[in-house]
Amino acid sequence: MATWKKVIVSGSSADLSALSLDTALPVGSGGTGASTLTDGGVLVGSGTGAITALGQATNGQLVVGSTGADPVLATLTGGANITVTNSAGGISIAATGLGSGTVQTVSATGTKNGLTLSSDGDTVDPVITLGGALSGVANSQLVNDSVTIGSTSVDLGGTAASIAGLTASGSFSGSFEGNFVGTTNLPDLTSGNGLTGGPYDGAAAATFAVQADGSTLSVGASGVKVADAGITSTQINTGVAGAGLSGGAGTALGVNVDDSSIEINTDTLRVKAAGVTNTMLVNDSVTLGTTEVDLGATAASIVGLTKLSATSITGSFSGDGSDITGIASTLSTAGESGTGTVALKTQTLSILAGEGINTVASGQGITVSGEDASSANKGIASFSDSNFTVSSGDVSLSNNVAVQNNLTVNNNLTVLGTASFQSTENLDVKDRWIRLASGSNSNGDGGIAIQQANSLDSEAFGYDSAVARWGVTGSFDAAQSAIIPDAFMASVVEGATNLPSEAIAKYTKKGNIFVAANQDIFIYS
Repeated sequence: MATWKKVIVSGSSADLSALSLDTALPVGSGGTGASTLTDGGVLVGSGTGAITALGQATNGQLVVGSTGADPVLATLTGGANITVTNSAGGISIAATGLGSGTVQTVSATGTKNGLTLSSDGDTVDPVITLGGALSGVANSQLVNDSVTIGSTSVDLGGTAASIAGLTASGSFSGSFEGNFVGTTNLPDLTSGNGLTGGPYDGAAAATFAVQADGSTLSVGASGVKVADAGITSTQINTGVAGAGLSGGAGTALGVNVDDSSIEINTDTLRVKAAGVTNTMLVNDSVTLGTTEVDLGATAASIVGLTKLSATSITGSFSGDGSDITGIASTLSTAGESGTGTVALKTQTLSILAGEGINTVASGQGITVSGEDASSANKGIASFSDSNFTVSSGDVSLSNNVAVQNNLTVNNNLTVLGTASFQSTENLDVKDRWIRLASGSNSNGDGGIAIQQANSLDSEAFGYDSAVARWGVTGSFDAAQSAIIPDAFMASVVEGATNLPSEAIAKYTKKGNIFVAANQDIFIYS
């Protein structure tokens, strides 16, 4: 059943039957600071940090302290002749090597190999003390009393004069005493072609060196290299000089030229001045009209030239000019009123724009166009056939009117149909209140809808009269009159008392909030 339920906030008292937290309660607030604890684990404090847990102990494990650190789980370890057996919830410690039966009394004190056994003589609860340091243990008392190197066994405390059966491999460093067997079997190293310093048989040190003649090749600390100026013309074979080249076999290489079209000048190969003749060219002439003119030649006249285009032509023409016709020096002009003349050689004809007329000159043409009419300029005006009817120059308003600028109505504006505001800017309403469903005489839904791409999925904010609540939805059909909210708006009731029962029934709906006079908060759910 839905009721007013108190919300616990800072500074308010809590009356809870159960408490569920979405995060661990910190240690400073009385909690553990941990969301889970190891099953069967021992808890370890961490100051103000979260409590940690050791892992679940296995059979026989104890909590063992560690100075300056967290304790750890560990088992007891038996020493010599001591056996530790761990079981669930128990630890058994037994001694071995003491023979059968139970030692109850020690009649005397004895020392063996440095170990001393003594008793207090009590026959009921004797205290037996074992002390001293183990010493004087003979080899016969050890399980292993020797080591074997190669095939030679050496007793502990003994000395081996020689080692037999020892095989060694790898490399050795340092010095050796005595003689080595097999040195006479080392193969001799001798000096081959281009080397000196051999032979080497392992008996004495030897140094190998590279031989060089000192003129073509030289040997230095950095290695073998070609000596400076070591390659001379004598090392160049005749075969290196191919077609167009000469030299080799002791003489310098050179380039052969005919010295008429190609020449060598100051160690540079170049085309000789006037060395290229017309006969060397693929194309050695140009043709103007039907007249061919060789390169370097002069044409006294051009035959077959039908047209000559140029921005301007200067100079004089030969002949009597009898073939030149149609050239005038003066252009006469006449307008709707007035006349004029243009001296073609010295003046420019200008076509000027007037009110509502534009003129643009480009290339060889002039464009005359009308300007759009405006409040400050006469010009060409267009009339939408959906708003106006034009006949013989008369303009009449049709049924639909489109106002392209501001429209001021100094009196009431009554819209009998649907008012559609399609401006991309904001809608400014000077009135403080907008009353929807004006004149309605019955209850019903109403609100504001914002149409989306799909008209059946408009985003709406409206009043649902069936439940008397404001709500929102993203699937509103503007063609309908009722709204089915996806979610409701929460209302806040400010109480004059500390009890939410004072809230009127209209606001006792899920999600609404009641703030009491003492600042306690309640949610109806």
